[in-house]
Amino acid sequence: MSHRLPLIALAAALLLCACSGPSETAGESGPSAESDPNRSEKRTGVAQYETFDASKYKARPPEEDVDIDHQVSKQLMRARTEGMVKRTLQGFRIQVFSALDQQAAQDFRAKVRQWWNNNKEEAPESAFGKSPPINVVYSQPYYRVRIGAFARRSRASRALTFVRKKFESAFIAQSTVTVTR
Repeated sequence: MSHRLPLIALAAALLLCACSGPSETAGESGPSAESDPNRSEKRTGVAQYETFDASKYKARPPEEDVDIDHQVSKQLMRARTEGMVKRTLQGFRIQVFSALDQQAAQDFRAKVRQWWNNNKEEAPESAFGKSPPINVVYSQPYYRVRIGAFARRSRASRALTFVRKKFESAFIAQSTVTVTR
């Protein structure tokens, strides 16, 4: 305890000295109004830059007509998105052919495209749209020829009815598709 007594006395002396200093620190609030004869207004404690009044100046920002060129389609700017929004989702396609040989799948795809071009007027547009994709998809070990991109199985079923008139063994297959809404 005797070792701590001088430390406690020193800490108390420092504390008393720190608390007994002048109430204002020199240079913080500047000279008082009484000591500065050139100063006519009374200091209020607000810094000079905080009382800046911009209304005294006549400068205004330039008024220009600016044409904004959006990189958004006019249809979307009018809040119409019919047929504009593309989404990739787990959907359906109609599979009409599969083979181990890639060239055979490409040749069959050409036949399907020719068939589509000859029969598209008879196709239900509500099921296919204007031009359905005809893809060759590889999933080991087969190359598959698939028609359409359907978000709902009901639309794929309507399209399947039409496709089976030519390709009797066609069926609906699940696939990742990109659909336009």
